Amino acid sequence: MRGLTADSTQLKKIWKTVAVIVALVAMVIVFNAMTNNVFASMRNLTLLMKQGSVLMIVSCGLMLLLIERNFDLSGGAAVYFVSVFVSQLVVTYGLNMWMSIGLAIVFGLILGCLNGFFVGYIGIPAFIGTLASQLMFKGLGYTWTDAATIGPIPSEFAWLSEGYLSPMQSAIILIGAAAVAIIYSILDYRKMELWYGGKKRLITRCLLIVILALALIWVFTGYYGIPMCVFFAAVMVLITSVIANKTVLGRQIYIIGGNPEAAAVSGISIKKRVFQSYLFMGLVYGVAGVVITARLGGSTATTGNQLELDAVAAACIGGTSMAGGVGKISGVVVGVLILSCIDNVMSLMNVSSYLQMFVKGLILLLAVCMDVYSNKTRFKFRKPKKQEVAK
Repeated sequence: MRGLTADSTQLKKIWKTVAVIVALVAMVIVFNAMTNNVFASMRNLTLLMKQGSVLMIVSCGLMLLLIERNFDLSGGAAVYFVSVFVSQLVVTYGLNMWMSIGLAIVFGLILGCLNGFFVGYIGIPAFIGTLASQLMFKGLGYTWTDAATIGPIPSEFAWLSEGYLSPMQSAIILIGAAAVAIIYSILDYRKMELWYGGKKRLITRCLLIVILALALIWVFTGYYGIPMCVFFAAVMVLITSVIANKTVLGRQIYIIGGNPEAAAVSGISIKKRVFQSYLFMGLVYGVAGVVITARLGGSTATTGNQLELDAVAAACIGGTSMAGGVGKISGVVVGVLILSCIDNVMSLMNVSSYLQMFVKGLILLLAVCMDVYSNKTRFKFRKPKKQEVAK
């Protein structure tokens, strides 16, 4: 009976993965038809990934906070503040580019520490604490620059976003990454065969890795190669995946989000873990601030506007639960791609930016409704029959 249950559960997961892939392929086909074959071109798909790279970086940190039942309204403002900081260092004060980037990362970590201290150790509700941070970060940034644009940055700095790895380098990196992922999956299967889910899951995962690698090779080698901002976003996805799946911090984040009371009773230091989660969010601020500065060629007053809200939408669309305890980085990647695709196709069709806001809001609403429904289904207990009660 247990074997049948495990097999059926694993089969459901496989079919769910297949359904997501089919839905994405169908979306690409429909969007391509709507845009007269422009959407699925290698150039447009590359630019689409560039467009979503900063959102992907911010969504990585926000996913861990949502799993932990926390929140961050200051994400966009913090990215803007880091952008102001690094732009001032490079443009106004003429500091060395790499030193400026290092200081910007440290500055982002400090901002994350502030949120982590007040939310984790002082106990201020995350919504209020990060809302206060949002106002302070924006206010200080506007005061420092008088809400003016700081730029232009040097061309070598802009290369961190607008530069490309060559098609040959891109193909080698993608083939190597796919090989490492397949080897890791095989080793993971051999190590945890009883809990892994069987050979079907291993075969499915390896096939997905090969298909994804081939698709990315086709896209990037057909244009200029992997954009640097996409490369940095991929690195942040990898780091987040390792933290979530292979570290004590990641496991305890899931436990805290699933049941905070049980986590406290089991001896987990919730304050410490919350602080560390916001510290990682500070790293996200730093990386995203540097990348968006390189992409825009400087810092503007509108940098990072509504970025944290788009990140929440991407995480929810990707299956991260607002109730905590549930979420995967692969789902967040899908959520970012869906949002970026919708933005891209509506821009190609010259749809009003106001209507684009409505569409994204509607998608977020539907995603949250599905999350609420799935939570009710997950925790729905079967009412015992009278005969069982009598026994």
